[in-house]
Amino acid sequence: MKKSLFYILIAALLPVLSSCFKDKGNYDYVKVEEPVISNLDTAYTVLTGDSLIIVPKITLPGGRTDMTCHWIIQIPSEARSDDYDGPALRILYGLGSNRYSCILTVKDNTTGMKYFYEFFINGKTEFTSGTLVLSDEGGQAKLSFVKPDGSVKPDLYPAINGESLGTNPLQIVPLRNQYYLNVTLSYWIVCAGGTNPAVQISPDDLKRMKYLKENFYDPPGEIRPSYFQKLLDGTTTAVMNDKLYFGTVETAPFGTYYGYFSNPIAGDYNLSGDLVFTSNDKGLYYLGFDKAKKRFLRFDRTTYFGTNYTQEDSLFNPKDLKMDLLDLEKITENDVYAFCDSVGQTYELKFALNFLEGNSRFKTLYKRKFKGDSLMTAQTKWQSSALGVFYFTSHDKIYRYNPLNQEIRQLDANFGGKDVTMIKVMDEVNKMIAGTDGSYYTLDISTGKNGNILNQTHGLPGKVVDVFIR
Repeated sequence: MKKSLFYILIAALLPVLSSCFKDKGNYDYVKVEEPVISNLDTAYTVLTGDSLIIVPKITLPGGRTDMTCHWIIQIPSEARSDDYDGPALRILYGLGSNRYSCILTVKDNTTGMKYFYEFFINGKTEFTSGTLVLSDEGGQAKLSFVKPDGSVKPDLYPAINGESLGTNPLQIVPLRNQYYLNVTLSYWIVCAGGTNPAVQISPDDLKRMKYLKENFYDPPGEIRPSYFQKLLDGTTTAVMNDKLYFGTVETAPFGTYYGYFSNPIAGDYNLSGDLVFTSNDKGLYYLGFDKAKKRFLRFDRTTYFGTNYTQEDSLFNPKDLKMDLLDLEKITENDVYAFCDSVGQTYELKFALNFLEGNSRFKTLYKRKFKGDSLMTAQTKWQSSALGVFYFTSHDKIYRYNPLNQEIRQLDANFGGKDVTMIKVMDEVNKMIAGTDGSYYTLDISTGKNGNILNQTHGLPGKVVDVFIR
């Protein structure tokens, strides 16, 4: 029986095997030549409002002329594309300041073959390159723009938006999601007072996108901002009404509610407008200061832990400091500094934090009288550098402080007797921007330099509070 089945299988397979054996593989292949395309660059730069015209020269092989062209401009921030048909792209560019990936598809209608050509459009506006400046003129916030050639366009916001900004300006907060597109998406212009104390504006044309109250799921009756902190994901953490708020990240980055504020972190605290934080693969925490109870507080994104941390050593009591906070800076987890006022005397505190991976340890390292105590004023501004040094202002002067040897050195910059109203160490730590009434200056603080003035800009309304360079 088994032999019979075997013979039957052989008989059934013989025609198949025979056909395979007889197939000599004699096929005729026709190589289809690609079109020759010219006058199509890899990138185009265009200003918003200008015409963008791209007219490539396309030659099909064999003298054929029957073709179809389709253009796609990808707009990932809006999860869509702009599509156009025709042998040339002729549009009035209105997408704003960004880099867009584009594809030209050429179809040879005779053969049915499609050919794809990639290029980029670099969109720019008059506000793409330059410096945005926030200033205080008699308590009223003013927003100006300085072009790369140094020319100043002062107090632009009312002319563009038909209204004034808030009062007592605090910050320019650029929002950039480094994990999605990595471009400046908007600015928060933050003030302490006014009917609308903070507004979100477009980086392309400085037009208002929303008021702060429109960035809440359920806005509180009164909003008093004191500090906004930008995060790498394009959201903010904010101190408002002395409480801590987190921008939501539960939706897609281009979603309507991305970055919205919900309820504040619940707890019995009155937070000052100064925070330090760490966010990495080991966790996230914030350290703030209760300005009423004079103590350091611990938070994460959802929970107020207050003084629920373990104090190591007893050089000072972070849970009952009995001093007012002047400035709080974190260089590393082991190098956190607080400058505090105690009945008119300035003290320097150093401590280390271990709040990650389920830990809650606060190690005090020292408390000492600050060497620059006699230089402190009610208007003193502070900045730290990633190199571990500090800068502070005193009237019309800026000083550099090295905590390792307690050296204090006055910078060389001369501001003509005008009080310094702002200092800002730039990301590369080699430059500093200093603001005064009507002006700002770029200083060289690189190795071997002592803050000499590199360039300066004048003609701004009021005292410079903050700048952002694009």
